[in-house]
Amino acid sequence: MYSFIDVDEVQGSAALPSEALSINGVYIENKIAGYRTLYVEGRESLESEISEMQVGYSDGSRYQEKRDVSRTLTIHYQMLCSDAEDFRDKFNVLCGLIDQEQAKLIFADETDKYYIGTKSSVDQPDPGRLNVTGSFSFYCADPYKYGVAEKTASNAEDSTQITLSNDGTKAVPVSVKVTMKSDNGYLGMSLNDHYYQVGNPEEPDIEESEGTILLFNDVSGNIYTNWTLNNGVLPPVLQLQGKGCKEQGAVGYSDDTCYVSDYGDRAGNADGIYWRGPSKTKTVPQDSNGDYPINWTCSYEVGFTSLKANSTPEVPQYNMMSCGLSAMVFSDASGEVILWIGLHHQLGNKMVYINDKRVSLTSPDRGKNIIKSIEIEKIGDAATIRFLMTDGTTSIQKINISKSTSELRKITWFAGMYLHQHVMEENSFKSMMFKKHNVEKIEDIPNYFSDGDVVYLDGEENKLYINDYLNWDVTDIGSQVLMLPPGQHTLGVLTSSFAEVPDIEVTFRERWI
Repeated sequence: MYSFIDVDEVQGSAALPSEALSINGVYIENKIAGYRTLYVEGRESLESEISEMQVGYSDGSRYQEKRDVSRTLTIHYQMLCSDAEDFRDKFNVLCGLIDQEQAKLIFADETDKYYIGTKSSVDQPDPGRLNVTGSFSFYCADPYKYGVAEKTASNAEDSTQITLSNDGTKAVPVSVKVTMKSDNGYLGMSLNDHYYQVGNPEEPDIEESEGTILLFNDVSGNIYTNWTLNNGVLPPVLQLQGKGCKEQGAVGYSDDTCYVSDYGDRAGNADGIYWRGPSKTKTVPQDSNGDYPINWTCSYEVGFTSLKANSTPEVPQYNMMSCGLSAMVFSDASGEVILWIGLHHQLGNKMVYINDKRVSLTSPDRGKNIIKSIEIEKIGDAATIRFLMTDGTTSIQKINISKSTSELRKITWFAGMYLHQHVMEENSFKSMMFKKHNVEKIEDIPNYFSDGDVVYLDGEENKLYINDYLNWDVTDIGSQVLMLPPGQHTLGVLTSSFAEVPDIEVTFRERWI
């Protein structure tokens, strides 16, 4: 049997014991009369898991690495009760307070730091003559304690360096918010031996002048009548099922749109041809000096979707069995491909190919979002491709061009179907505007970042946002989370040489063993 006493005789002091526990902002002592923390196990010790390797037949082993493992905090308490009913009521309240997932745990003698724990066990209370004692435990998968307040630091005007001070005992990831104050093509951040790179450090700041001329601006009627049928350079489709393709069929013209009217003979794969359909080809004209374009800008509109005609915005219906290819191929005088872009749809899977490489496009809803138009800027050995979606968002891809000095002679649009599969609900081509650049006279090409753009690196989640959208497309593959070790260190920021120094704000939360 439990023994009970008059609680009012022992409640007098309002001061909390040094190891009183706050769970998500509530101290148990302030919630349960007669409750008191006695002592806590697990706060002062943190075990490490050490891995090692044996080297040949030599004695001993070689150290490899150390890993801090999870910890368990066990709180021992006493609870004074007046009778059995009072005990049961208080114990129920206690169980409700500690039954938390990922709770913030703060002890009264260290109110500026917290642990993150999940209730793992509650021991059977032991009766005493004057009180009841027991214990409960929190499992902390993350073994460290964190500063309640985040630390922040900003750069002084026109400074590319920020001094950061970590007074904790463990390295912590930092989050960085960068607000552009001008056009910029590159953002690099470094902290100790970690770096993060976004954009292209070689991107120039040049502006169009009289050196850029319009070579042609073909709308749908011109494409239908002036572009040749089934006489072009087809896309390499080795990456698209590993089989060849064939020009055949016909196109039509209606409602200012050039569309596929006939895919031709839908033979099987006995001839080794898996992709077949019509093409339209433009022979690129020379400029007034008789020169063909080597550096150029091209923008065009496409219709490529499996969205059925009877769909509504509220209830979109897709033909999940459709397969199709809408490819734009840019080739030189010998028929060698300089660049090709393919929109590929196969049985519900949407893909984009640029020079045989599959890429992903960043958009809020890439599952239903549809590419509306494409703009290509080719300068030297680099090309920037901008995909404009139907919801108004833009995704940008940058690639290197191996045939950087080749003259552009032909542009071919190929609309393909795959074997006997359903064709796309829409596969069309509306218009194309083409400009030729004279490199010596170019002064500007729009840069990746503009004045007011915000880049946010979430250090804790290792995610990069550009203007609030998650964006990995232009992040260097070798980029690493920026870690701030204990002590004082300097974060350095680099931009394009022509850019103004942006506003930089760093936030981090210190942690301790």
